[in-house]
Amino acid sequence: MVMKSKKIKSKRVSLKKKYKVIRKVKEHNRKKGKEATKLRLSGKNKVEKDPGIPNNWPFKEHELKALEARRTKAIEELEQKKAERKERLNE
Repeated sequence: MVMKSKKIKSKRVSLKKKYKVIRKVKEHNRKKGKEATKLRLSGKNKVEKDPGIPNNWPFKEHELKALEARRTKAIEELEQKKAERKERLNE
């Protein structure tokens, strides 16, 4: 029995193919980054909705005051964060 030797295939990649792959990877990563920024921006502007307290609720006034206090506290925290961010940028 005579065994035929197999040809060893070269692992060399042409430069055209190499740069094409690099370009495609770059485009893919750019698209993923854009989608990630869109998701971050779209989810940011959610405002807490008023749950609506029924008129026959026992401590309605107390609940409304607590809700308003939470809302003002959240607004103050946002303004504080904005001010801190501006200070860091100005420094």
